[in-house]
Amino acid sequence: MLFAPQNPKYVITASVWVYFQKNKRHVLLLGTMRGDIILWDWNNETKTFQLLYRVPPMDNKEDEVLSVDVHEQDIASGRIGRVVAATGNRYISVWTLTSSGEFSKVFSVVLDEGVNPKTVRMCKITRDIFVFPSYGGEIHCLDYKTGAIKCRKSHAPMTMGSVALNQTTSKFVAYTGKSFQLYRLGSLELIQTFEAEIPLVLFPKQVTFGESENIVVGGTDRGRAVVYDVNREETLQTLSYPRGGLVQPVSTITLPDRHLIAIAGSTAQQPAEVVIFEKRIPVEETQLKNPSIEAPSTQDNVLVGFYLPKRIWRWLRISITLAFLILVGYCTLFGSSFYYKTPFFKRNNSPDTKWRKQTHRETGGRYEAKAVARQNRDQSPIVIRTDMMVLE
Repeated sequence: MLFAPQNPKYVITASVWVYFQKNKRHVLLLGTMRGDIILWDWNNETKTFQLLYRVPPMDNKEDEVLSVDVHEQDIASGRIGRVVAATGNRYISVWTLTSSGEFSKVFSVVLDEGVNPKTVRMCKITRDIFVFPSYGGEIHCLDYKTGAIKCRKSHAPMTMGSVALNQTTSKFVAYTGKSFQLYRLGSLELIQTFEAEIPLVLFPKQVTFGESENIVVGGTDRGRAVVYDVNREETLQTLSYPRGGLVQPVSTITLPDRHLIAIAGSTAQQPAEVVIFEKRIPVEETQLKNPSIEAPSTQDNVLVGFYLPKRIWRWLRISITLAFLILVGYCTLFGSSFYYKTPFFKRNNSPDTKWRKQTHRETGGRYEAKAVARQNRDQSPIVIRTDMMVLE
């Protein structure tokens, strides 16, 4: 895709991935400022994207795609994907996507005047659609088959620039213009407030959950993203963006042995550069989450027994008892010069001295940048740089 920030056709405003297990197919869905929905098919042999579909704007009325979401990102064999998109002309549209690449519209509805959708999220359980407005504080729930309004929830935050919904659809976190706030979706009860810096520009800062919903990651307009602890309302880490400026898109994923965070930013003068941060999961925690990783089997151990006459057993017990008593007496007499060392324990040098087991070197405490993926206008669409950057 061309880098042409003055042409709405080539300005990407929303994106989401889906993966089909049946044929190991990756599809990238994009929304543009003009209103197109674009599907790119990833070719793993040539390491390039191929255009699968381009859906033109609704009724040829060009209007920005504000948000795109899917029901499932990892689609099992025999299942189909569902895609929802919201545009600036208040249209909410839903499509189905099969592993063979068939993209079919289910419905398209227009919301009432005065409702300004900003974010759409599909419930992972019921497939119903939640529409979060940019302002007004009223959340709509639409039926996944027809688009009919099932319910409305008022008294939500008056401003919601970006919204992330958790997997169970019980909570959501929203950027409210000054901070990121965590709410219960059912009662709209405020749970936590994650303080953010005063914005320099009023563009919405994206937000997402991570690490099994134990952290919240939010973008800023000051050249960094911020990682918050969901349970304690505190900042855990800031992730620097090498080019500074607006850091709008943020994304997270958890793999069996690590957590990943991706952040990006761009301006009219330069294409986006994606920085990927990694945090290793400690081996002990990985083993707890994966019962299949067990201690070595003891099935080859053999128990050997033998017979001794009763008289010999009696003299053997007496000898062991005498040896033990001699050892106790020796330790009592020479205890002042007795110093015990072991590689499994180490001493704390503090006045209140205690012995404690030496732990293995802890890993995964902080995120570190591992690679940069950036747009290359002259060669392939995506280039992964091999140089490493450690950003605090």
